[in-house]
Amino acid sequence: METNFGDVLKKARVAKKITIREVSDYIKKSIGYVSDIEHSRKLPPDLETVRKMEEVLGTGTGMLVNIASKIRKKAPQNLTQRLKARPLLSEVLLRADDLSDEDLKDVISNIAEITEKEEE
Repeated sequence: METNFGDVLKKARVAKKITIREVSDYIKKSIGYVSDIEHSRKLPPDLETVRKMEEVLGTGTGMLVNIASKIRKKAPQNLTQRLKARPLLSEVLLRADDLSDEDLKDVISNIAEITEKEEE
C-alpha cells in the first residue's frame, strides 16, 4: 500500500476527475493548501478534514484517514514548543537552510550515527 498521503490523495482525485478547487471548496480550505498537501509540502490535515476529503472523493474506505493517522503520529506534535525549549535545534535548522541536499543527507547520516551510539 502506498503511504505518501499526498500521492494517494492526488491519484484518488484525478481518478474521480475532481479538481483541486472542488476538493478545496468542499473542505473549506484554499486551493494552495490542498496543492501543498498533494505535493507533500504540508502534513496531512486533521482527521475530520481528511474524512471530508474522502467524502468528496467518494473513497469512503478510510484509507486516507489511516495514512494520515500514521503520518501525524510520527510528526512532532509541538514542534514550536520543542524549538523554544531547545534553542540549539533552531540554530541547526537555520544553519542547515543553506546546505545542499547532499550536505543535508550527510548531516542526517551523522545524526543517525550519533543517536544509534547513544542507544547502545
